[in-house]
Amino acid sequence: MQRQPRSRSRLLGFAAATAISALALSGCAVGGGNGDAALSDEDVTITFNWWGATARDERTRAAIDLFEKKYPNITVKGQSTEWGGYWDKLATTVAGGDAPDVMQFDQLYLASYAQRGALADLGALDEFLDTSDLSAEVLDQGKVKDELYGVPIGVGTVGLMVNRSIFEQYGIQLPDATTWTWDELNEVALQVTEASGGAVHGMSPFGGDMPTLTLWARQHGNDIYDKDGKVILKPEVVESYWQYALDQIESGAAPSASQLAEGNGVAIDLMDMSTGKVAMTFQPSSVLTAFQAAAPDHQLDLLPFPASEDSSAGFQYLKPSMYWSVSSKSEHPAEAALLVDFLTTDTEVAKLFGTERGMPANPDFQEAIDPDLTPTDRIVAGVVDAAREESGTPPAITPVGGGDSEKILGRYNQDVQFGKTTPKEAAEAFVAELTKAVDDAR
Repeated sequence: MQRQPRSRSRLLGFAAATAISALALSGCAVGGGNGDAALSDEDVTITFNWWGATARDERTRAAIDLFEKKYPNITVKGQSTEWGGYWDKLATTVAGGDAPDVMQFDQLYLASYAQRGALADLGALDEFLDTSDLSAEVLDQGKVKDELYGVPIGVGTVGLMVNRSIFEQYGIQLPDATTWTWDELNEVALQVTEASGGAVHGMSPFGGDMPTLTLWARQHGNDIYDKDGKVILKPEVVESYWQYALDQIESGAAPSASQLAEGNGVAIDLMDMSTGKVAMTFQPSSVLTAFQAAAPDHQLDLLPFPASEDSSAGFQYLKPSMYWSVSSKSEHPAEAALLVDFLTTDTEVAKLFGTERGMPANPDFQEAIDPDLTPTDRIVAGVVDAAREESGTPPAITPVGGGDSEKILGRYNQDVQFGKTTPKEAAEAFVAELTKAVDDAR
């Protein structure tokens, strides 16, 4: 998924709960499909919804114009919504049997909608949709029970965003990021806090978002789910994850729990990373450009995840930033699939989209945009290439019942930060609650 900056991810919980409830009420059958689809010779109108800010809206509508010129008998009615409202609206339209023909999708909800029959099996539409340019490792992350329900648009990974201007200002040398350890990260973060007299904290810690927990777990030989969607996360892994962040807060390397809580829900340009109040934070590669735009006077970089000496190899992986999906209830599935094909294979679209939805999943798209990459884009491209070379088997996507995982994780994380519970107690409770949610939905 192209993850939103961390504060925006707090919206996930409510949206997920709404989506699951609405789908449950809709009574959709499992295994939606359109195997008898055919293109019409008549005029056809299809609907197309996505989330995103103004830049994405403008680029997507320009792509629609190109599509309509190529296929003059197909009219596309597009609609853009902000992240939280998108999922509320989608849940309602799916429950009412009036879902958009083509939808932008996130991996948190892909299995939930697919297994309730709301999404078309795209494998049955391969006459109109060519996915052969995508690697198996990437394409498989759009599958649920071996059927394709989402075509990955972009790919990315989570890294450590660093404000190099702050390190230069205080004369602090960063460790070698190709070999650095978690202890070295702690040490250099504390150096920033001490050198600035507390005006800048070295680190905004992780603790409340699933992507960093996933990588932490994979480093420790664990994962969140197995291939069958069962929760296999070990409480002791979550405990160590929270303890690491808590130690940073208590040492002063990271801001206080109160300051961290105040940053939840603010716009990118008001986040501590953008305003120069912290020097480092974990973020998806796809948002580096947005942060750089919000902090034009600072030089931002994206560095690899630290590791420990006993870290498992291949913990990194390329994660789809988002997907294109087709409604199983579409009256025009062939035309909908044709639009998805156009959006993922036409190089003019590649030039329009650039890296706005993440580094393109299609290698031909990557080649098409290479001459126009900005310096920030090239940083992201380097991180993605490194993750591709070092990646292991991708983790299982979020199963039905796991859509609330980030909401649950964030709640316990805040309790840990404010000292309301210990990392051990919170970890055991989190794993138990997530396991019950997934088991109850099976």
